[in-house]
Amino acid sequence: MSFARLIFIGLILMLGGCQYFKVQSSQLLSLKNALFPAPEKLLNALWSVEFGGYSSVVQPVVVEKATVFVNDIDAISFNGWTITRVSGLPSFNPEWKIQDLGNQRQFLVNGQIVATHKCDPWLKYDSQAGVRFEQHCLGKQAYTNTILVDSLGQITDIEQVVDSSFMVLSLRMNN
Repeated sequence: MSFARLIFIGLILMLGGCQYFKVQSSQLLSLKNALFPAPEKLLNALWSVEFGGYSSVVQPVVVEKATVFVNDIDAISFNGWTITRVSGLPSFNPEWKIQDLGNQRQFLVNGQIVATHKCDPWLKYDSQAGVRFEQHCLGKQAYTNTILVDSLGQITDIEQVVDSSFMVLSLRMNN
């Protein structure tokens, strides 16, 4: 076996997390992270998505500063307060983007604004089961977006209008 091959195998063992070597080098750690990036954090809980008679199971995945609820077809991005993108489902091809600019919520398809609603700040209501956040919005009709947080501080239910039809998209944690 050549010397270069031995060095390569040794480097792979060290960078691959071998139990027998512990290297404390920021350069090697940077190299390992560049070669073997950590997978995005996959949360354990399964969720259900419902929209206009459609329902499916989705898995939350943390990506950058959002949680994306995904399955083979659907993807719903949630930034902690607002659903910001929806693709898949029966009527979201191409995807819809939702962006807030001040108190204006804009709904975009292919970069074109298809609807603009006015949304109030979120209101917080405490209960024995946890906290309920509500946001009152107005387009051609009034509606309320909600987020439920349990007593452990976990979001368990998200209900928001995500397009110009005023139908509510629901995301619920399965128990």
